[in-house]
Amino acid sequence: MSDAQPPTRRARKEDAEVATGLPPVPPLPADVRTAGSEMTTPELTTAEAGDDADGRLPTAQLEMAAFGDHLIPYIPPVPPAPRSVAPWALGVAILALVAALFTGWLLPLGVVAAVLSIVSLRRRHDSTSVAVWALALSLLAVGFSAGWLVWGFSQLAVG
Repeated sequence: MSDAQPPTRRARKEDAEVATGLPPVPPLPADVRTAGSEMTTPELTTAEAGDDADGRLPTAQLEMAAFGDHLIPYIPPVPPAPRSVAPWALGVAILALVAALFTGWLLPLGVVAAVLSIVSLRRRHDSTSVAVWALALSLLAVGFSAGWLVWGFSQLAVG
């Protein structure tokens, strides 16, 4: 038992042309040649062709080299600057100062504000004036809180 061979591509193409009812494509004239899939003009001498010595039509796609001056070098985007710590230090310092006017138990809040302001002073992109204000207010808050604590412990000893 022998199996029948499958049809070739040419046979399938002819069958498709017959099935669609389209006339066959006429062959190209002898004076026109193909290069890849582009239509080109006949070979010209260098004097006739001028700059188009490769024989391509004037509307043919240009080839670009993958090297040379036309390439734009890749420059990575500038990373965004980190967020500033100075406003946070000033906010915590103001909160610590307000709390220090009434009680001394929030002394650690003033210390946190002082640490944040020192960190902000060491960072280049942070505002120096805001960090200096935060440091001054946080030291004032630490002083007031320490005063409250000293006064409060002195009141406990009496008695």
